Amino acid sequence: MIEGYDPYLVALSVVIASLGGYTGFGLAARIRSGPGANPRVLLSGAAGILAVGIWTMHFVGMMAAPLPADAVYLVLPTIISFLICALVVGISLFFVSIGDPAARRVVPSALLLGAGIASMHYVGMHGLAGPFGLTHDPALVALSVGIAIIAAYGGLRIFLARQDGLRLAISAVAFGVAVSGMHYTAMLGMHVVPEGAGHHHAAGLAASPQALAIVVAVLCFVLAAGFLLSLVPDPRRQSGVAAVLPEAAPRLAPEPAASPPPAQPAAPASPDPVENPPSARRIAAPLGGIGPPPRV
Repeated sequence: MIEGYDPYLVALSVVIASLGGYTGFGLAARIRSGPGANPRVLLSGAAGILAVGIWTMHFVGMMAAPLPADAVYLVLPTIISFLICALVVGISLFFVSIGDPAARRVVPSALLLGAGIASMHYVGMHGLAGPFGLTHDPALVALSVGIAIIAAYGGLRIFLARQDGLRLAISAVAFGVAVSGMHYTAMLGMHVVPEGAGHHHAAGLAASPQALAIVVAVLCFVLAAGFLLSLVPDPRRQSGVAAVLPEAAPRLAPEPAASPPPAQPAAPASPDPVENPPSARRIAAPLGGIGPPPRV
């Protein structure tokens, strides 16, 4: 099933997965960076973007595959594959977005993320229908799941090590490799067999590859728009930092000017009565100048 792939669509699928990983991990990084937007909204957005990236990459890869011309996609398994992916990816991001990024959090998150990628793939493949059957090589199925888990773990470790632009880009590429590597390894173990052999599903509402291509094109546009928006700096953050720094500077600047007053304590230390009357006059002066003048 590897022969006859469209190389341009294969490259596009890897780029789509990487863009989805960059945007999703970028939203997750804002949860860990400190107070800001609602963390629930950021977590939902990150899970949704990552799920869209995984799902879109899968079907771009399917359009690149040399499938039979009369193949269709059942709508219900296709939708379920996306929902499962979004749920599992959301749980995985929840674990790594809060608390200390220790191994006891990263390992289960990588397992969930790899399982989400694999479950999305095989549930989506379950929706491929037509006058043919499909079989899967068990060894390559296990290898594809292992690739997804290992690459997901590497991407999460890179992302959690330091959340700057370079590390975020590297983790996004690792995520794209995890998704596409799992997909094409699993497709290597899939074989189209004559009708009646393997699993075959032709009942239910189905969508043609042309309709699926329109949906995938719209989702690609959404991913690209989200990626470009994530590159735009947030003016609220910059104004917040600029507002904090000028306030802190005046508080620090008067400190050197206020340091000379330590010379003043020498005045109360001297018991000379000549220096005290001025302060005594200020204190004993009658309110409004009413009354007799103070005694010297």
